[in-house]
Amino acid sequence: MLTTYPKVVVIVLTWNSENDIIECLVSLRLLKYPNYEIIVVDNASTDRTPNIVKDNFPDVTLIINKKNLGFGGGFNVGIKEAIRRKADYIVCLNSDIVVDEHFLLELVKVGELSENVGGLCPIAYYYDQPNRINGAGGIVRIIHSKVFGCGEIDRGQYNKTKETRMLCGPALVLKRKALLDIGFFDTEYFYGPEDMDMALRLIKKGYKIMFVPHAKLWHKRRGATGGRITPLNMYFHVRNFLLFANKHASNKLELFISVLYFWLFDFPLTLLRALIFGGKHYVDAVIKGIIWHINPKILPSDEEMVKLLRKG
Repeated sequence: MLTTYPKVVVIVLTWNSENDIIECLVSLRLLKYPNYEIIVVDNASTDRTPNIVKDNFPDVTLIINKKNLGFGGGFNVGIKEAIRRKADYIVCLNSDIVVDEHFLLELVKVGELSENVGGLCPIAYYYDQPNRINGAGGIVRIIHSKVFGCGEIDRGQYNKTKETRMLCGPALVLKRKALLDIGFFDTEYFYGPEDMDMALRLIKKGYKIMFVPHAKLWHKRRGATGGRITPLNMYFHVRNFLLFANKHASNKLELFISVLYFWLFDFPLTLLRALIFGGKHYVDAVIKGIIWHINPKILPSDEEMVKLLRKG
């Protein structure tokens, strides 16, 4: 049991989230934890999201960005405010999430067991199938990362708290001390794979990531792409695979193997999916992901690319 309750700041990043934000914030209001605050960072929504937060949640701090700063950039705005408020733990939460009332309590109980714990990974379920696991920790690698439990019915097979090597993308839970040590989110990705990047940065610095099965959330998987294959995620997948490999390859041989894998397997498969799922507009998005590495100035800004690719 906790004898003291470290301060937690929950940051909810929104972008055209009017269909999800109320349920998310209501679940956060019901948390059985005595020392937490909620910050909503809105990434220049064009729908009613900011007004919904203002009108229904006056106790929540709302920060409205003038433009879409992407996943990392948006959360970094909230992180700076959380640090100013002297948060001990920072939770970066997607807006299409509903949390269990003991979510924070269970996370902090495990986080306080060791100074060496830098990140915490809750268990995620599918919102429309509440007992089916979306993720229960995993392993981050440049090639073939593995999410444990994805698609499985929860029968108690992941009920042990243990060390893992993956953070939960929809709910990244970090200790302030570790975050200040490894640095904020890398804004160059804009949209994925910031969770994997952060996990590897923690591990490389010697921090542990703990999987906490009693900290539960339910993910609607709506987000920017609704969990579907779209030109938007195809573009950023192609672009960011090579960025991620270049950043985290441990040596030149690993980088060479990663790039070779990309060109021989990943890129052809992505191109095939583009042809199957959407044709020309999808293929165009894949090609643009390669063009970015040749000369990013040829393409519009990340914010404009999101607008263009979401039209298709």
